[in-house]
Amino acid sequence: MKEVQNILVSRLKFMGDVILTLPLVQNLRVEYPEAKIYYLTARPYDQLLFNHADIDEVLSFDLNNPVNQSKIISKLLRKKFDISIDLFGNPRTALLSFLTGAKIRIGGDFRGRRVLYTHRINNSGMKLSSIEFHLNYLRPLGIEPNHAMPGLFVTDQEEAWAEKYILSMGYNMEKPIIGIHAGATWPAKMWPAGRFAELAKMLKHELGAEIFFTAGPEDLDYVKKIISDYSIPVKIPEVLSIRKLMAVIKQFSLFISNDCGPMHVAPALNIPTIGIFGPGEPEIWFPYQRGNGHRFIHKTLQCSRCGRDFCDDLKCMNAISVQDAFFEAADILSKK
Repeated sequence: MKEVQNILVSRLKFMGDVILTLPLVQNLRVEYPEAKIYYLTARPYDQLLFNHADIDEVLSFDLNNPVNQSKIISKLLRKKFDISIDLFGNPRTALLSFLTGAKIRIGGDFRGRRVLYTHRINNSGMKLSSIEFHLNYLRPLGIEPNHAMPGLFVTDQEEAWAEKYILSMGYNMEKPIIGIHAGATWPAKMWPAGRFAELAKMLKHELGAEIFFTAGPEDLDYVKKIISDYSIPVKIPEVLSIRKLMAVIKQFSLFISNDCGPMHVAPALNIPTIGIFGPGEPEIWFPYQRGNGHRFIHKTLQCSRCGRDFCDDLKCMNAISVQDAFFEAADILSKK
């Protein structure tokens, strides 16, 4: 296997999940420095991987475009992959892995799909971080992985654009800029709006920080309402492309976020991050090191780690106070 030429890694969705596969890619690059590594993912998550130092080509799969899908399948058939690692494991990606014809096809031991892989990874039932879980997929290759952290890359041109953009919005870049992401895919993972508002005001008044709210397409109106209802003296955000969001986050001194995709962007850009966790499991979904300035806030209750997307009382989120978040933010900034 030292003569491996082409490797395919696939993870179609979602933002955080794609980011958390990157340590696996980094280990593949170390083991096979001369091989070409291709990464198959769905749009718009492909943007995360542009200019990545360890990825030779991103295969952008459009879930709504049959013509694009046909082109991707044709490329998989032509490329003659030696190794295919399917980290998503749904019927589509299992079939795509099989179509590569790779001699080694690694995937999960899922009913109905396991026959499409040559090597299957069982769920041991152990509580692993998301990074450790993905690194298990290197076992059939005999790789003893280095437990690296995810890394994303923005270009100098993108950073220059972000600096100009932030200045154009009237921010003082001589002050620390704290990014806040108040949205999330699931309502149960959203810290109360009023607490984000109070935290933003405290950070601005007590620490002299500039506050920059970020928002995705699904939560822009929600964030605008927070700013309006609580009269927060900040600029109204706009929805940015993933590349532009990455470049903007790169300018922050600190990023505070609910448990969602953008929360993973900041640590991968080496920006200190505070993750606010309710029903999720931070030991799985926040594998970022405190020594690098990253913290999670989570209160252990009887119902903790339920994994629910919806909840009527949100006890776990309501247990997290504004002071909890402010203390962590102030401590992080004091160490910069």
